[in-house]
Amino acid sequence: MDFRHLRAFIAVAEESSVTKAAARLHISQPPLSLHIRQLEDELGITLFIRHRQGVRLTEAGSSLLEKAKVLAAAASDFYETAGQTTRNQANRIRIGIGWGLWETVNKVRVASARQFANIAVEASDLLCTEQQSEMLQNRTLDLVFARPPLDGEGLESTMLFQERLVAVISSDNPLASRKTLRVRELANETLLVWDRHLIPYVYDKIEELYARAGLAPTKIPTPDAGPHNQAGLMTVAAGKGIYICMGVPVSSQGGVSSVTVVPLSDPDAALDVCVAWRKDETSAVVRQFLDSVWHVFPHARGGKAPARRTA
Repeated sequence: MDFRHLRAFIAVAEESSVTKAAARLHISQPPLSLHIRQLEDELGITLFIRHRQGVRLTEAGSSLLEKAKVLAAAASDFYETAGQTTRNQANRIRIGIGWGLWETVNKVRVASARQFANIAVEASDLLCTEQQSEMLQNRTLDLVFARPPLDGEGLESTMLFQERLVAVISSDNPLASRKTLRVRELANETLLVWDRHLIPYVYDKIEELYARAGLAPTKIPTPDAGPHNQAGLMTVAAGKGIYICMGVPVSSQGGVSSVTVVPLSDPDAALDVCVAWRKDETSAVVRQFLDSVWHVFPHARGGKAPARRTA
C-alpha cells in the first residue's frame, strides 16, 4: 500500500470533495482520483459514493478511516525518524584519539560547538598507531589526532604542537624532587618498556635518547600494555622501575601520590602531535571541524585543509 493512497483517502474523506482535497494536498484532481481508485482496487471495496456536491464515505470507508489515520501517522513518524537519522549521520564526525590527547581534542570540540552547533563528535581511542592511517584510508575514521606516523597514501597531516617526554618515577626516588631531568641522570634506573607495535614513534624516540646519551639501560618488558597501564604504574610506585613516555595522569589516594611525573629537558625529548585527514575529503562537517582546529591552533594553518566547495 502506497503512503500517498492513505493521504488521498484521508483528505477526500475529511473534505468530502475531491476538488478541495486536491487543493489541500497541492496536486491536481486526476492523480488524486487515480490514488483513490487504486486504493479501492487494492482493498476490493468502494470507499466513496460520488454525488453532485462531492463525495461521501461508504459504510466500509467510514470503518476504515480511523485506521487509515493511525497508519498515516505511523508512516509519517517513520519517515521523520528516518530523516532525522540521516541528518544525524550527515552531521557526525568520527575522530581517532591517540594516547593522552583527549584534552587536545576536547578543546577543538568546545570551539567547534561554539562555531557549528550541528556537529556530533564520535570519538575512539587509538590503541595501536599502526592502524591509524589505515582507518582514515578505509573511512572508518574522518580525523585522527595522534603522533606519527601519519603518512598513508591519500592522507594530509600537519603538526599542531610538540609535547615533552616525561619520566614517571616513584615519589620515594630522590629524583622525584627535580623540576626536570636529563636522560643521562636516569642511567641507574630500570626502564619499563611496552610492545613497540603499540606506539613505535615514541618507543623509537626513547631508544634514540638513550643511545645519544651512551646508555644501555636494564629493561623490564610490560607486554600487551601501553605506557599508561596501571600494572606498570604499580611497579613504578614500588620503586622497581621507571617509565619514559607521554604525560600521564597521576591518581592520588588521600592526597598523597605514589608516583611523580618529571619532564625531560633533553633538546630532542619532544614528540610531534598531529591532526590528519583525507586529501580528497568532501564532507562539510569535517571541513568545519578542521576550521575549529585552526582556530585553536592558529600557527598550524600551514596544513592544507580540504578546500571548501561552492555549490
